[in-house]
Amino acid sequence: MGGAIPRTGASLGGAPLSLSRTPPAALAEHIARFFVTVIERPTDALLDDFLLHENAYVRVPVVGAWETLIDDRWIGYEGPMLFGAQERRFSVRCRGPIVAAGFMIRPGAWFSFCDESADRMADRLAPIGGDWGAALRWATEDVYDHEQTFARLEQVVHERVIVRAIPTDPLSAAFERIARVDPVRPVAEIAAEFGMSGRRLDRAVRAHFGHLPKTVLRRSRFLDMAAVMRGLAVPTADELAELRFYDASHLNREFRQFVGMTPAQFRRSQTMLFTPGLEVRQQRKRVDLAPHVVAAPWRDEAGAGTPAASA
Repeated sequence: MGGAIPRTGASLGGAPLSLSRTPPAALAEHIARFFVTVIERPTDALLDDFLLHENAYVRVPVVGAWETLIDDRWIGYEGPMLFGAQERRFSVRCRGPIVAAGFMIRPGAWFSFCDESADRMADRLAPIGGDWGAALRWATEDVYDHEQTFARLEQVVHERVIVRAIPTDPLSAAFERIARVDPVRPVAEIAAEFGMSGRRLDRAVRAHFGHLPKTVLRRSRFLDMAAVMRGLAVPTADELAELRFYDASHLNREFRQFVGMTPAQFRRSQTMLFTPGLEVRQQRKRVDLAPHVVAAPWRDEAGAGTPAASA
């Protein structure tokens, strides 16, 4: 992987990972997970990869030159950024080390962090300026001090939540859990359970998740399967991931839809930016759905600090 040295953890296969934390109880309804990513690479090394997150998130890149592909043009960005949830691969490239920190936003808390409906930010990113941006820069001024970074992120997010004073949305929390636990359920059945029409559920989910309910469920199934292929399966929670696809043709279609690859191509690819984000998702699932699994079985903490294996 081009001389990459993971400093925040690695998988058993040697893939660089992030270090992530469960939010404190006061932020549990707002934040899915905090993360820090440090992957040392030569200053001239160029990585062309993609992101695909089911949650909107705030990311603060602090080292490296970052660009994202917008309308077939590479556009540079720096500093705190708000990323909307992503329906398909979101092309990103980085020159130099990969050093960033941030947090995943729970859909029910979307309006604690943005005034616009989530569907206006879906598959997009926007710079965060003003006092909020300055607070995030302060929180991440020394990402190499992981404990300080987590503590400061928790502090500035808590202050943001208090100032905004916007209640979280219970319907979004309920749909979020269904998408994580049982993503094969028909949307009409979910709407009936919630006592609303399908159109009303569509509007509510788009406002907080950024995409339609069907897309949210499909993406969850895809990410579960991608995690299995990357060796990041949560024991007991991901055992049925492959059975959620009718056949090989269905699996192939979903992989092409979300990441523009066949399953075989995905298995062979390195995805140094996508995989750490996927692992943060899996860490949350492990804590919430498999609390008996004390430590993530896919992590090789002894491997952190050694050159990453090549695919």
